[in-house]
Amino acid sequence: MALLAADERPLRQVIAYEPVIRPFGLDVLPDLKAADESADRDAAVEIVHRRIAGLDEAVVDALRADPEVWGALRGLAAPIYAEMAALYGEPAPDSLARRADRVDLIVGGTNRGTAPYGTSFDDVARRVPRAGVHELPGQGHMAHLQAPAELARLLEAVATAG
Repeated sequence: MALLAADERPLRQVIAYEPVIRPFGLDVLPDLKAADESADRDAAVEIVHRRIAGLDEAVVDALRADPEVWGALRGLAAPIYAEMAALYGEPAPDSLARRADRVDLIVGGTNRGTAPYGTSFDDVARRVPRAGVHELPGQGHMAHLQAPAELARLLEAVATAG
């Protein structure tokens, strides 16, 4: 969304962590719609973490076992269908963030070049050829849960650099 906003208005800097673009998530869109229509946030979390993020059953079960974490994930899942459907509302633009002075894209090292996050990241990066690309070693799309301090340090470094 920030990359699209930087096409409409000038922004000093845009930082995006593993941004996605179509066809990301197309295969799970009908199931996310069903979960949304039935307000089944547990199903939405399961779809996102197992089928999109590719986390194994043990990892998802561990997340579910912690009521605070699972509750937070359920809250984050509320808009997931609308967010994913928005990727398909209009054709994907050929370029992004044309009015941003600076664009920094961050990718988790374990996702680099692999589907679904890494390949979608590559599609976005091609649309912003002047962007700085930064890798978060040893992490995937869940760095905010698995390595929040490392992610915060990288964001701080990127935000304060040149």
